[in-house]
Amino acid sequence: MGTNSKSLDEHGYALCGVCRKKYFMSELVEPCEFCGKWFCRNCAREVPAGHGHGKICARCYEKIKRLDRK
Repeated sequence: MGTNSKSLDEHGYALCGVCRKKYFMSELVEPCEFCGKWFCRNCAREVPAGHGHGKICARCYEKIKRLDRK
């Protein structure tokens, strides 16, 4: 099962694309605007100003913030 799809494992779980914890698909927020992986509420971030809008995963958020500091 890929984290970029809505497919579930044999127990009805999907994995968060960031923290890799098991969740029911209804608990995952939406796909990241940048990498496309599904993520849980704990790993959700708002897109930083000047980079679009919507929700992104914590991993992409940190990448964008690092690039902004350069």
